[in-house]
Amino acid sequence: MLDPSLLIAEEDVQDWAQSLTLEGSAVTDSQQQATEAYEQVCYGMIYRSLVQLKGDMFSLRNKLKVINRTEGQDYQPFRIAMSSEEQVFLFFPDGTEFGVLNDHHSKTWKEFVDDSSIEFEALAQHSVLHDTISRAEKSSDAKVRVNINVYGPISSSKDIGNKLSMHKTYLQNPHIYRVGYTYENPHVITFPEIQPSSSVVTEQIEEATGNTEPEKSDAERFRKTVNEVYSSLKRGAKLDGFKGDERLNTKLLTHQEQALEFMIQRESGEIPDEFRLWHPIEIEGQRWYIHSITNHKSTIPYEEKGGGILADEMGMGKSLSILSLMMRTLEDGENWANEKIIEDEHRLTKLRSRATLVIVSSALLINGWLEEIRQHLGVKLRTVKYHGQRRKDYSTTIEDNDIVITTYNTISSEYRNKYSILHNIAWYRIVLDEAHVIRRQATDINRTVSELTAKSRWLLTGTPIQNRLEDIGALFSFLRARPFDSMANFRRYIVNPFEESEAGRELATQRLTTLIDSLCLRRTKELLNLPEEQSRTRMLTLSLDERSQYERTKTFMVQAIKQSAGEFDRHNTFSMFQAQLQLRILCNHGTFQHHFQFQRRSLRDEQEDALCSSGGNAVIQCSSCKRSMPTLGSNKIYRTFAEDCAHILCSECLESSDQDSGLGSSEVGDDDTISHCPPCSATGVIAKLKLGTASQQSEARDDDYFRSEGHSTKMVALMQDVKQDLENTKSIIFSCWTRTLNLIGKHLANVGIRFERIDGECPVARRQQILNDFERDPNIRVLIMTTGTGAFGLNLTTANRVFIVEPQWNPSIENQAIARALRLGQGQQVLVTRYVIKNTIEQEMRSQQERKLKMAEIGFDADSSLPNVPRPIYDI
Repeated sequence: MLDPSLLIAEEDVQDWAQSLTLEGSAVTDSQQQATEAYEQVCYGMIYRSLVQLKGDMFSLRNKLKVINRTEGQDYQPFRIAMSSEEQVFLFFPDGTEFGVLNDHHSKTWKEFVDDSSIEFEALAQHSVLHDTISRAEKSSDAKVRVNINVYGPISSSKDIGNKLSMHKTYLQNPHIYRVGYTYENPHVITFPEIQPSSSVVTEQIEEATGNTEPEKSDAERFRKTVNEVYSSLKRGAKLDGFKGDERLNTKLLTHQEQALEFMIQRESGEIPDEFRLWHPIEIEGQRWYIHSITNHKSTIPYEEKGGGILADEMGMGKSLSILSLMMRTLEDGENWANEKIIEDEHRLTKLRSRATLVIVSSALLINGWLEEIRQHLGVKLRTVKYHGQRRKDYSTTIEDNDIVITTYNTISSEYRNKYSILHNIAWYRIVLDEAHVIRRQATDINRTVSELTAKSRWLLTGTPIQNRLEDIGALFSFLRARPFDSMANFRRYIVNPFEESEAGRELATQRLTTLIDSLCLRRTKELLNLPEEQSRTRMLTLSLDERSQYERTKTFMVQAIKQSAGEFDRHNTFSMFQAQLQLRILCNHGTFQHHFQFQRRSLRDEQEDALCSSGGNAVIQCSSCKRSMPTLGSNKIYRTFAEDCAHILCSECLESSDQDSGLGSSEVGDDDTISHCPPCSATGVIAKLKLGTASQQSEARDDDYFRSEGHSTKMVALMQDVKQDLENTKSIIFSCWTRTLNLIGKHLANVGIRFERIDGECPVARRQQILNDFERDPNIRVLIMTTGTGAFGLNLTTANRVFIVEPQWNPSIENQAIARALRLGQGQQVLVTRYVIKNTIEQEMRSQQERKLKMAEIGFDADSSLPNVPRPIYDI
């Protein structure tokens, strides 16, 4: 089961699929006459109503666990009833009290309390409920948002709409509603001769109500607020900068010297008064200290030190800034570690270590850090790569190092198995790379790293706030930034005022600005004066044969969607996903692609598309141990076994299975191994397969996947562009599908262009060698990569041309890949070429991208995801 955050494109897919389903269709007169006045319909959804939870949080949490375990549902329904005190209560289906609606909707409900034909049903996603209840320290802090579906007879539709409008309550398109009901929204203007698509419905709601559609307005207000916060930050402008240690091989740039000064201030506590959170005051002749946000008072001065957040945009050299801090404080770390013992908050005695513990998302990023250390540090530091099966060799000497580098998966696996050497040490400093990985407090990874002990804690991320304010709240909590080491306090002083009213939003914005300016340093790449990106989009036209196959496939998909129309469940959503996926792939492969059949669909294509669309911020579940892990940077996340299945394993499970010849792999040569999927092997799938070498297996899959002859308009255009000025340029070609890379590779070989390739199946050691060869070998002019693999952890400034083979629903994925070339160290102008096939789904996607980019012009994830909005999950 994939995490919901992996699938950011489903709303676009549904809009597209619905427009196809409605295309050319019309409701006949006989069908209209068959609609009876007493037919029950869903009028729509009242969006994000605030509920104050009631009762004991422990009991509520246990009840939700029991319900979720027995019923296996994604959403929890609640009955709604009004008390004699005119309060609106929510109840579990068995009558247990859950919470009370806010006053505004209580007044609305009075209109319907005596009408037994109208029914209200509140729905909340289980994961959201569990997260809120788990974080609430007391009942008054426990508030959740629910969506309320309204049902009733179609004959009452207009009356219901008028009553709700009187109370300025407007119905929206429901995320999910009961099977067997039709959706008839009284707040939508309709015309008999026109059946609008879902995108048109949104516009009509705005016109009918004079009110911006809530999801859109919430998203825009959220982004506007974050933009205001970032633009109001003053800390960077008040830093003069410290010179880097003379033992550094690399001279720091001005913005890195300023980062060094900021980090030293945060570690030493010598912070300018303007950016302190605690300020001295006199009360009746006694000296007190008051917090500038919470107004908490204390007679004891609070030392504001212990680390912070370095949130410069991607490509500005955050790792070098941290290395410069390590070099400057080497002796301080030695002195601090001389005591050798420390008590953590649980009164456990731990050895002190002078080392900085760096935690990254993948083994590939470990190699990246090792390369940075080799390049920038001019002295020999004791550095340990704590990863893989050999890591236990360091168990007795791990603390006697200067730098220890490991992965989130490694440390989480050890902690889960109650054997964690890294948790038994008090570190001089902890650095979390790609720190947005811990933005959800409910995840294993967050809990694991939060239990580590350290003198200073640093977070490196270009996206401290993505789709909700709690993202950065989780980072403050990790930093132990009292009183915001408690998420409940962050919600009380920041999140809740932000959501309650316009005045509260302004207050929350001021508070958040103050908090970030004290604990965080964020700058943009404008400081680097990089060469401008030159961008072009090649609009291509399919050949007659390609168009014929595209239209046949589209017709097939439309018929499949029509047959499942009205079935609002996972399988229907999945068919929409499959439909758009197949048409997108066909745009790449042309007539090399076989005609689509559902029984021949590729789980591999679906898996790669979902993971690519998630970008660097998603979490996925291991198919074996069920533990959540970040998709970001996993070198084997796309690993394809002989079974060509959709299973995904964490590195620990892969390493474990590789040691077991019965499950992991069958050796046939030093460099040619057949890899078998452990979950598939356990069910006997392996017995049904013919053995062969890994390359033979791959070729067999491609022989079945592609025709031997064909034509691809996109491949022809790509080859023409790559060959232009080939001797004076280096190019990277991105596609999210490995089979598209296979086709690209064949075309490059046919025209005699030497290239290298990196995808998810490429071993980490081999990747580094490929990158080195691409940088240094003048005969290697082209590197082809899967978009997901190339969107993180790589410095590709050798390349000055980037080719994006297909558009993505999430435009930030493309931008992340491009940023690997357009970053610190790039001295050439970068030409970015995108390919879009006219009059296909790709052109529709391009329009969606432009809309999203207009909504997200502030440097955090542009996936148009909305905070706390339940989304369907694809089970693939």
